[in-house]
Amino acid sequence: MDSRTRVLIVDDEDRYRENMVRLLTAQGMHALGVSGGRQALEALRESEFDVLLLDMKMPDMDGRATFAEILALGADVQVVVLSGHASVDDAMEMMSRGAFDYLIKPCPTEVLVKKVRQACLEKRMVRGDAGMDELTRADF
Repeated sequence: MDSRTRVLIVDDEDRYRENMVRLLTAQGMHALGVSGGRQALEALRESEFDVLLLDMKMPDMDGRATFAEILALGADVQVVVLSGHASVDDAMEMMSRGAFDYLIKPCPTEVLVKKVRQACLEKRMVRGDAGMDELTRADF
């Protein structure tokens, strides 16, 4: 099995989503981008992901509704929320419901990559199938 970190990027902004796929792929991760919540749910039904980067503001299904559906689906994925519209209330709500973290766009590349790696390690540690050797200590 491929041990690379598997990341699903959910963002309606094509350019941002495509850049994130390229960036994470260049970091040695397997990254897939989709344009909205419904596509994210379909991707989660078809494949397993370690981390999901979730935009809050999307036209078809916003981040809050998408996250609720991810929870209802029971998907084993760590969700990192990304938003260009900072909201303390949104951040508190999403974190209290189980999101791994809430980041503001634009997020520095090194911060985002580090957060994705931390979220992946958290998922794998909870499942009991990863050690620190899988992700370098320098990432933390």
